[in-house]
Amino acid sequence: MERTLNNILMIISAGEFLLGILGNGFIVLVNCIDWIRSRKFSLIDFILTCLAISRIFVLCIMISSTGLYVISEEIQYNKNLLINLGFLWTGSNYFSIACTTCISVFYLLRIANFSNFLFLWMKRRIHKVLLIIALGAVFSFCLCLLQKNMAVEILFQNQVNSKKNVTLDFLMIRYDLFLTIMFLIPFVVSLASFLLLILSLCGHLRHMKGVDCSSEAHVRALKAMISFLLLFILHYLSNIMTVWANHILGSFVAKIFVNMLLFFCPSGHPLLLILWNSKLKKASLCVLRKLRGYMNLRKLFQK
Repeated sequence: MERTLNNILMIISAGEFLLGILGNGFIVLVNCIDWIRSRKFSLIDFILTCLAISRIFVLCIMISSTGLYVISEEIQYNKNLLINLGFLWTGSNYFSIACTTCISVFYLLRIANFSNFLFLWMKRRIHKVLLIIALGAVFSFCLCLLQKNMAVEILFQNQVNSKKNVTLDFLMIRYDLFLTIMFLIPFVVSLASFLLLILSLCGHLRHMKGVDCSSEAHVRALKAMISFLLLFILHYLSNIMTVWANHILGSFVAKIFVNMLLFFCPSGHPLLLILWNSKLKKASLCVLRKLRGYMNLRKLFQK
């Protein structure tokens, strides 16, 4: 029974991985083709492209870690491999969340209307605000990296010298909780942007007393932001569950189940981004029409 459940979870994880690679790769491809054609790269397209590339790295690192663990559990004794995988996963994952936070702040500053002096100052200097967010993410990542190197060093020493160590488990749990707390900072920024955008929409509707282009832009941005917030909550809870799966439960099935949940955010969110972005949606519909035409042509020749 456990082996069957393990195989099912592995198949689902592989499907999520392929879906995420296709979705993120499509975003990168469409934006790069548009950049080559128009010789222009808008700020939102640049952020979406960086987000998609970082999530491709996240998915590749996650599937590689799972594959290596399936092949041999001895990789947990390889110090250099643990450090490299931890560095790549933490960096790409944190960069992905920082890009999504930049998208939330971008929507807020571009669409919302407030008469506050600070908001107007940030609205005129949107590139500098997003640069500050990116630098803050780099600083937070450096802190996480220092903690990760210390944790891996002690993990390697304890695994070589003893089979089980309660102090080691406590250290790894403390590191994972520190990492999830650092991930909460971008979430709070995105949540604040979401709430401020709602206030802006309410104020706009009171003045206009009807629906116009600005109201529709508010609604589209809110849909994109709420989808990220919900997926981020799922991703955050999955990171907490990773602590229990790796250091308390120790079950391989539990680890695969948690990995399946972790795959959901970088795999599912690109589909929502394509749905809410007019250019990406138009390109996806064009691809689907061509695929449908190809399939119909193939059926015609088979007859």
